[in-house]
Amino acid sequence: MLKIAAIPNCLPTVKKPFMVHTVNRESVSFEQLVDRMAEGRTTVSKPDIVANMQLLVEQLFQELANGAAVKLPIGTFYMCASGTFDAIDQPFVYGEGDNGHDLRLHFRANRAEEIGMARLMRVQREPLIDKTAPRLFSAESVRTDEELVAAPGDFVRVHGHHLKFDKADPALGLWFVNGSEHRAGQYASVEPSTVIAQVPPDLEPGQYSLVVRTSPNEKDVKESRLPDPVSVA
Repeated sequence: MLKIAAIPNCLPTVKKPFMVHTVNRESVSFEQLVDRMAEGRTTVSKPDIVANMQLLVEQLFQELANGAAVKLPIGTFYMCASGTFDAIDQPFVYGEGDNGHDLRLHFRANRAEEIGMARLMRVQREPLIDKTAPRLFSAESVRTDEELVAAPGDFVRVHGHHLKFDKADPALGLWFVNGSEHRAGQYASVEPSTVIAQVPPDLEPGQYSLVVRTSPNEKDVKESRLPDPVSVA
């Protein structure tokens, strides 16, 4: 199963507002690959599989080092040089920084095998998760340790991820929302995983959504809302 998500397009040459982003299901190590190859569908032992794979890699390295393009059943491996020269007879020196002399391993898939894999593949659409956005998990009164309950003027302790913000910025901070928004004015602590803030002393009793707003890139404002309301009484 190949997981994909739609992400905002930042490429000026592409006119569409969103682009496809691929999320691999997992990363399979060499040891895991060998284990799966040896499970049930072959009489070849794990040591034999490992030995043959290592022999293939060693021979592949030798052929590539000799400048060959190596064709395998699913595609071709080859080395490619890159960089610039100041003069036509300047030598190529791998790792030379000023001219970017580099050698990279490339793989070009056989189109027929690529199409065969694509036809067998299932694609699953995933929601886009912004890993820099704040996330609220819980909140409790500092005075009583009671969850989701506080009194006007009390301090609440809020737990989550990516909660740090500039408390001097009026656009950022912790808000109590119930039809209108009320920003906490006093902050005892602002850390990535914990914020301790005062409930506005003049806040009317009622149920309030707790909202935190941060700016991880110091440009865009991102917010998170606690799933359960906080009772202020």
